[in-house]
Amino acid sequence: MKTRIILAAAIAASLAAGSAHAASHARDTFIKEQDQNGDGVVSKDEFAATRALQFAATDADKNGSLSQAEYVGEFKARLEKKLAADTRPADKKEEERVRQMRQADVRFGVLDSDKSGAITRAEFDYSGWRMFNHHDTNNDGTVSAADPVKEDQQD
Repeated sequence: MKTRIILAAAIAASLAAGSAHAASHARDTFIKEQDQNGDGVVSKDEFAATRALQFAATDADKNGSLSQAEYVGEFKARLEKKLAADTRPADKKEEERVRQMRQADVRFGVLDSDKSGAITRAEFDYSGWRMFNHHDTNNDGTVSAADPVKEDQQD
C-alpha cells in the first residue's frame, strides 16, 4: 500500500510537471514516457496509475469523460511547450503545429469509438492497454528493454 501511495505521488508530480504523455508507438519512447519510477520497466500497475492520472488531469470539467475540447486542448498545451523549445525555423514549427493538431482531431475520432462526442474512461483505457500489450512482446506483464522490438516500434 505504501509503495502505491509513493508511486501515485511520483506520478502526480510528474504529470504536474508535464512529463507524462499518451502511449507511444515506439517502445523506447513508451518506456521513457510511462516509467514514472525510473527503473526502466513499466509495470501494469505503474501504467494503470499513470493512465488514471492522465485521464483525471485531462477531464477539466470532472464529468468522467473527455470532450473533444478537453482532449485536443491538453494535447495542444503539450505541443506548444514542445514547439517553444524547438530551434527549427518558425515556418517548420507552424507546419508541425498544423499537422499535429489535425492528427489530434483524428485521434479523438478514433478513441471515441462509440461516436458519442466524448472519450469515456473505458475508451481511454482500452487504447492505452492496446499499446501496453503491443509493447509487451515477451508477454511478461511489463514493458522494458527485454521486450524484442517489432519493426513498427522503433524510434
